[in-house]
Amino acid sequence: MLKWPGTNVRKYSVAALVMLLVCGIVACAESQVEAEGRIEPPALDAELRAELESWLVENGKGPVDYVVGLFADHDVVILGEQHRVKHDVLLVGSLLEALYRTGVRTLATEFGRREDQPLIDSLVNAPRWDEALARNIVFNQFVTWGYREYVDVYRAAWQVNRSLAPDAPPFLVLALDDSPDWSHIQKPEDRNDPEVMRKVWRGGGERYWAEVVLDAVESGEKVLVHCGIHHAFTEYRQPIVVEGEFVRYVTTRAGNYVYREIGKRAVTVYLHAPWDGPGGYGDALVHPADGVIDALMLEREGGPRPVGFDLHGSPFGKLRIENAVYKHGYEFRLAEFADGWIYTRPISEYEGVTPIPNWINERNIVQARPQIPNPDFRDATIERFNAAIARDADIPRRWGHLR
Repeated sequence: MLKWPGTNVRKYSVAALVMLLVCGIVACAESQVEAEGRIEPPALDAELRAELESWLVENGKGPVDYVVGLFADHDVVILGEQHRVKHDVLLVGSLLEALYRTGVRTLATEFGRREDQPLIDSLVNAPRWDEALARNIVFNQFVTWGYREYVDVYRAAWQVNRSLAPDAPPFLVLALDDSPDWSHIQKPEDRNDPEVMRKVWRGGGERYWAEVVLDAVESGEKVLVHCGIHHAFTEYRQPIVVEGEFVRYVTTRAGNYVYREIGKRAVTVYLHAPWDGPGGYGDALVHPADGVIDALMLEREGGPRPVGFDLHGSPFGKLRIENAVYKHGYEFRLAEFADGWIYTRPISEYEGVTPIPNWINERNIVQARPQIPNPDFRDATIERFNAAIARDADIPRRWGHLR
């Protein structure tokens, strides 16, 4: 179970649970459950396996081709990740050149603040790569997000622009995130205080994320969005779950706002990763989709290999899901969760993103201490910060119990 130090996830108020989903893991805790043993996906019924495999052979595509192909019929494709998975972030960077060649010239990213848009514009259009500026942009968005691959997404956009003719329209990177002030969180209880949280968020909200995307679409652009899966939901209404019980739906994710404006011109694609179990956010991690996709891929002739595929209109989308927090409030079929899916490799082979050495240092420690959601870090040392950043990127530690 994911925990903030000295707290119990199952006792959180709804407001605190929402904040857990927003801030992710790294800023909220240093510790997570250690894997004991390895959980195998379930054995598949032979008839179901044959149906899924046949459909995948006929309709599956390589991940880059799959994402590029979605833009033939859609204006917005939202890639939803569970964060810190190396191959997921590398995929985003690898998409940019291929997208530009097909006329898609905009990436909207969670991993930059809207107020830093002038800095991002100057970075991706500069004649020379500015590593310090790129790191500053990522640091401003989340002080503990010190990972090489996320910085390198900006570099990939810069490289696209360096390859263009002088009169060609540039590739754009649009920042989505708010500019919260976490210094208002002085004790764990503050996370349940609406007045304190209003000061933290400073009038932000995911409707403003959506406005960035919708403004680009209105100007004639098609947009690839890269963000955490909980921001990425379009049609799906995310359930709030406390102690295994459904509380209500969330309909204010960035993707929800986009979908309400442009409908199926926007789609969500999930980047394969574990889900929280049915007990709630923070429950033991399980194979997504009740392990059916993992089981199928492990049994494929020639072994598992990367593939992107649709959920709507496919036998994958019809799968009934029980073992997941996302089932609450639904008779849950997989196609309700997302429009598409990208599988890359078995979960037991996942690697975390690469921590940048000395990300927190003498130059930025004073800024880092107040701007982290976990008040236990207000006096943390440089060494403790960097150790926590590295620990949260240790995907085998977090997910290695799943094959």
